[in-house]
Amino acid sequence: METIKNLQHSWNNSYLVNIPMIDKQHMKFFKIFDHLAALSNNEESYNQLSDIIDELDKYTQIHFQTEEALMRKAKTPDYDLHLLQHSIFRKKIEEFKIAYSYQNSVLQQQMINFMRKWFLMHISDVDSKYADSVHDFMLEKGWY
Repeated sequence: METIKNLQHSWNNSYLVNIPMIDKQHMKFFKIFDHLAALSNNEESYNQLSDIIDELDKYTQIHFQTEEALMRKAKTPDYDLHLLQHSIFRKKIEEFKIAYSYQNSVLQQQMINFMRKWFLMHISDVDSKYADSVHDFMLEKGWY
């Protein structure tokens, strides 16, 4: 089984959606993930999970608000489906908070697994589907 320290996943350009503000926010997600994966599996590190959960919560509030506003303005197809996925992520953060309060001994691994799936599936696949419509909208509005 892979150790947690071997799970770090650095940003690479394959995750670009070519919308600078979104790409910058996605890079932040990877920094949060790498911070989480770098923690040792001990009590002192467990206490840091609360800070990471808070950081992830703040990140999602800003990122999802940005992404959803751009998608709405660009009249992106499948907007509602995208919102549903964001809702699932928000609920997962609430689950992480509850698990932390109960001192769940496998919380770090659960967070890593969820975040890894998120960037492999959502950022790589789902976000790429809205990129063209948002990019075109931003060009039309002269936002570049």
